[in-house]
Amino acid sequence: MSSNEKIVVFGPALPLNLAPMWVAHDKGFFKEEGLDVDLRPVQGIPDSQHPRHQWRKDGAIIFQSPGGSPPFRSVLENRDHIDGEVNVVSIANRTAHVFVAKPYVKDVADLKGKKIAGDLKGGSSMDAKMVMRHFGVDPDKDVTWIDSRGKPPNTERFRLALFEKGEVDAVCCDPPHWNIAVQMGGHALQSCRDLFSIPEAGFSTSPAVIAEKPFVVKGMVRALLRGTMVAKYNKEETLDSILRHNHFINRELASLAYEEVHREWGPVLDLDAYQRKVDFYTKEWNLPKKPVSDYYNFKYLKETLDELDMLRTWDPRMDFKQGSGVNDNAEGKKEN
Repeated sequence: MSSNEKIVVFGPALPLNLAPMWVAHDKGFFKEEGLDVDLRPVQGIPDSQHPRHQWRKDGAIIFQSPGGSPPFRSVLENRDHIDGEVNVVSIANRTAHVFVAKPYVKDVADLKGKKIAGDLKGGSSMDAKMVMRHFGVDPDKDVTWIDSRGKPPNTERFRLALFEKGEVDAVCCDPPHWNIAVQMGGHALQSCRDLFSIPEAGFSTSPAVIAEKPFVVKGMVRALLRGTMVAKYNKEETLDSILRHNHFINRELASLAYEEVHREWGPVLDLDAYQRKVDFYTKEWNLPKKPVSDYYNFKYLKETLDELDMLRTWDPRMDFKQGSGVNDNAEGKKEN
C-alpha cells in the first residue's frame, strides 16, 4: 500500500542497536512499503525543546527508536494518546548497556559512594539500577547520579566526556560508547545484559497513530524486521550502514561493537521478558500498575512475522485483543 505521508523517526543518541534500522533505510525497505521515512537523531536537546511537536503539526507521523524506555517515560510524564508511546516491535532480547568503571572500582558492589553518569529518563540508568539492586547497592541512596539527558553533544558522549575527565567513577553506555570508555582506561563490570533477558530497541509510536494509521505501523514493523535479518547475518554491509549514519566512529570500533550485540537481534517473543521490564520500570519510577498490553502492541509483529514466513513459535498470551489502537482490553490485563 502506498502512503503519501511523511514519517519521522527520532532518537536521542546513536547506539549500535539502531543498525538494523539504518540497514532497512539504506536498502530501501521503508520505500518498498510506500513509506517516506526520514531519520532525525535529536541529540543534546532538553525535553522542553523537543521538535517532535512541531513535526507533528507539520503533518509528520512520529516514531521513536530504539523504543525501549519511551513507553514508560510517556506514562511517567502523563502524555495523552497523541504524544504517548507504545512499543510496536522490539528487536533485541538483551539490553546493550554495559557498566564501565575506573580501575579502582573492582565490582558493582564497590560502586557505593561513587558518582555514576546515566540518562535518568532512559534505559542506561534503569539498566544500571537493575544491576545495582541485584548486587545489593541502593541506586537511590548509595550512589550520586549525574544526569546526561538532553546534554550536548548527546547523552552518550556527554557521559564519556565526564568519564574521560575523571568527573565520574562509572558510566553505563550503549555500544560503541561503552567500548570507547574501555579505551579510555575503564573496565567493564557485570551488567544487566549478563543477568536478564529484556526487550530492547525497535519502534514505538503513539496510540493515535496505531489507531488511525495501521498500515503505516505494519509497514514500519515489516521494514525493520527485514533490516534486522540483513544486519544480523551480513556484517560488512551493516558496517557500511553504521558508518553512513554514525559519523563519530571508525570501522574498527563499529566492528568491535557489532560483535557485542548482533547475535541478540531478532523479534523478541518472550512475554516473561516484557513482564520483567514492565515490573521493574513500574517499581523504579513509581508508575501506576498497568499490564504489559498498555506498553506493548504485538498485533503487527505477529501479522508481519506470519507474512514474512518467520513465525516459528508464538506465545498465545501475547494475543491481546485491541481496542481503539491502545492495548487496553480486560483479557490482556487478566493474562498479565
